[in-house]
Amino acid sequence: MVEESRLIISIDARNAERNARELNRELNNMTTNGIRAESQMNGMGSAFRSLAGYMAGVVTIGTAISKMDTYTGLQNRLKLVTDSQNELNQAMSDTFAIAQKTASSWDSAAMVYQRFADNADRLNITMKQTASLTETVSKAISVSGGTAASADAALVQFGQALASGVLRGEEFNSIAEQAPGLLKAIANGLDTNVGSLRAMAAEGKITADVLVKSLTKAQPYIDDLFNKTDFTISQSFTKLSNEVTKFIGEAGKANGAASGLSDAINVLANNL
Repeated sequence: MVEESRLIISIDARNAERNARELNRELNNMTTNGIRAESQMNGMGSAFRSLAGYMAGVVTIGTAISKMDTYTGLQNRLKLVTDSQNELNQAMSDTFAIAQKTASSWDSAAMVYQRFADNADRLNITMKQTASLTETVSKAISVSGGTAASADAALVQFGQALASGVLRGEEFNSIAEQAPGLLKAIANGLDTNVGSLRAMAAEGKITADVLVKSLTKAQPYIDDLFNKTDFTISQSFTKLSNEVTKFIGEAGKANGAASGLSDAINVLANNL
């Protein structure tokens, strides 16, 4: 029995070693692709090359893997509310444009988009209206003047409110604290004030239907406020993070690096 146990361990070790080499090759391929990309930028301006050099130091293998996972997660989230590859591509494009325009986290913007789209049939809204409502919400949160983290948290809370079908309780209080601009937008669309809005929330009257109508009506008001604001450094870094996610995610999908690396890691995990 002892000899048999030793034989099994020996086989597993060889499998692990072989798959570890496969994983190492995948990582080396990613590094090689990065070197090729760097060589293609030699003809660009010195300022851009300096930025590229800085980014090469920041975007490590670990960061690249994280960004590819984020991109895959975004696609999986939006696949749930789209019926074709064309619709998925449109949703990815719309949510990225909204995130960049409003300096919001792409993942959070996509979550709000998904929540609206989940109820699109009941709310009788199109993909175009879904994108427009998501943009208005993101802008309203942006003009609140909070940090990127508080804006992200407010988007999450609003998404949860849409999922439950009504804005009240914890979600209302969180948005009131972290994104008062959004409550002002809703109040403006309902021709009332935030105080009255709180009473409506307590009575469960701010339903998803009410949110759609009020935000649609408040869009010009929010656009005007948003056009008067400037992005903070924190918000600018959020935009940069979105760009890196898009670049690495699309590159990984195009050359199969994401699925290849995932498969190699799975094989390694199953054989250790």
